[in-house]
Amino acid sequence: MKKILLPAAAAGLTLVLAAPSASGAPRPARPGPPVVLSASPAALTATELPCLPAKFDVTMTNTGTTPVFADAFLEADRPLTLSDSVFSTYLPAADPDQPVSRPVKVRVPRGTTPGDYDIELTTGRQRVVVPVTVEALPEPAPGDNLAYGQQATASSTHGSHAVCSAVDGDSTYANWPGTGWSDGTRGTFPDWFTVTWPEQVELGRIETVTYGAPGSPATRGIKDFDVQVKSGADWRTVGSYRGNTVDRVVTTFDPVTTDAVRVLVHSSNSGDYSRLLELEAYAPQ
Repeated sequence: MKKILLPAAAAGLTLVLAAPSASGAPRPARPGPPVVLSASPAALTATELPCLPAKFDVTMTNTGTTPVFADAFLEADRPLTLSDSVFSTYLPAADPDQPVSRPVKVRVPRGTTPGDYDIELTTGRQRVVVPVTVEALPEPAPGDNLAYGQQATASSTHGSHAVCSAVDGDSTYANWPGTGWSDGTRGTFPDWFTVTWPEQVELGRIETVTYGAPGSPATRGIKDFDVQVKSGADWRTVGSYRGNTVDRVVTTFDPVTTDAVRVLVHSSNSGDYSRLLELEAYAPQ
């Protein structure tokens, strides 16, 4: 910085002034951005199972001295899709800093080529890249639950009891309501829950896990229901149950080739909702 010395008439002092820039204005030091952007985890692995998307948290932290509203923009390499494209939030100015996060799901469409992809996060001049490795699905081993992670749909859904929660591999009664599906039409039946495959699979057993502690009556589980497999444009019933009070119902049948199975619920023991912890499907033994 060039110094200009000027005499101070009244006090006999010397003033040191910054030389002006080309525009005539002093050049103040540039502070760093008050909003810090981050992602956790920093890298992901994903497959094309529709009910098991990869997940990460995008976080913004206000390190400044005044509260702000901030926007983060999210974009993934195609064909990957994200549950959110914009994260907008109020960021308080607090000491210690208070990060604000949002969970984001990353879905891989069927037929995506395995390999490396990127998710780009931006806010202001900041840019964060989250690498995503898409892996091919392994061939199912004997005894694998073929419904795990596959596409699930239902007649309706209640609150946070998402359809995918009944094909997540968790049939633990103690984890309810963190896992499992419930319909959203209180006291109205029938309800249905369906699992669909992109290709035909051969099945010989379906296990329906309803809401009830193992070994105890499933007093809030499904009572009257049919287990069905898709046959052309129709549904074929392979198991019919009335007055059920157990938590796990195993239905075995002669091998069939199908691309969908469903549970059709006519009533529940509680009389209000249809509740499933898990629907499992297996190849013939």
